[in-house]
Amino acid sequence: MRKFWKMRKIFIPQATVILILFISVVCSPTTGYGNTNSPKSDKNITTESVEIAATYEEAVDEGDSVVESQTETLKTKVTKLLPNKAEKSNVAKLDSSVRSALAKMGLNPEHIGMWIDQHPKTTLVHLNKMSEEKQREVASIALFIRKVNSRVSKKDAWREANALVYYSDKYSVPSELSVGVAKTESHFNPSSISRCGAMGPMQVMWKIHHGMLSAKGIATTKAHMLDPERGVEAGILILSRYIGAYGTVQKALTRYYGKSSKVYSGKVNRNIAMLQNHIEKINN
Repeated sequence: MRKFWKMRKIFIPQATVILILFISVVCSPTTGYGNTNSPKSDKNITTESVEIAATYEEAVDEGDSVVESQTETLKTKVTKLLPNKAEKSNVAKLDSSVRSALAKMGLNPEHIGMWIDQHPKTTLVHLNKMSEEKQREVASIALFIRKVNSRVSKKDAWREANALVYYSDKYSVPSELSVGVAKTESHFNPSSISRCGAMGPMQVMWKIHHGMLSAKGIATTKAHMLDPERGVEAGILILSRYIGAYGTVQKALTRYYGKSSKVYSGKVNRNIAMLQNHIEKINN
């Protein structure tokens, strides 16, 4: 005890200095827990980035039950806050018919830009460059696809609709015929696979056509047939070749189906008529 008492002259001053330093650090206006000011903002952080974070929290609080829809909603809000030049150019020239069809699906033009970002090779990059007539056709077909088969996602419906119009024009096939075949074959389901191995929205036989499709760069693997746009292009290319080889649509359909069938041709024709009635109702 006496030794401790004698050493007090050494330890007490040191302890006092340490305590003072600790208090000064804690209560400093720029460091430690005593800091009451907001941290210095990074020059690279903009007001837009703060708004994006707030939008994200608000969207999560809403508790959307569908994960896919919630994700698209969040990405769309971010796109609306910070649209890049590519997205602006992709949505700026969209026809009113496209905007109206998107709105009917609970979407907006920014979704087109978002899907283009997700799928850089999509034919949707050409949508705003199409004539007003072609854009109206894409919009009508997108609505028709969802009317026929609501299980097809909104994104796939628009990708298929645009591909049906774009590739029909590219390969000189009537777009109504392409749509009629796609509805007859798969009800526009891009994931459809038949017992005999026909795949995709146009039910293309990969084991028969893989050589040509690979050479054309349309599809290099079987899985590519299940892509809503590659599957459409493959089917329309085959239709185009059959029409050129056999001279008539009827004979081309027979070759496409694999055998002569009035039932098959009748279904295609009825589906074409159904599409035409759908377009007439929209335009009236």
